[in-house]
Amino acid sequence: MTIEKREFHRISIACKIAIVFNDSRLVVNAHTENISAGGIMLILESGAQPLVSALVDLDLFLWNDKEPLKSKAELMWLNEITPVEVKPRLFNVGLQFVVISDSDKAKIKNFVNGVISSWQ
Repeated sequence: MTIEKREFHRISIACKIAIVFNDSRLVVNAHTENISAGGIMLILESGAQPLVSALVDLDLFLWNDKEPLKSKAELMWLNEITPVEVKPRLFNVGLQFVVISDSDKAKIKNFVNGVISSWQ
């Protein structure tokens, strides 16, 4: 039996995001793999050069919003998902929100719970 330790419900759903890596001023457009009020998981190409513990600026576009939710997030983990010889190299990346307004966190939580309710 698996015990869920996560604080927030998460859903596997694609939402558009823009990520700004502060060190390189590189802007990466991507889509989430899953999302919760605590963070997101996504796939990045190696051109973004993700580093664990890096802080990034995020613009997250939920399906029902025209304006992005803005936050800072910390890259908590990454796993390469392609063989080294395959180009571009792809990484699963876990980002945890570290600076996000209470109202934006509530929007994400309501969005996730709304999607879960519609699936039941």
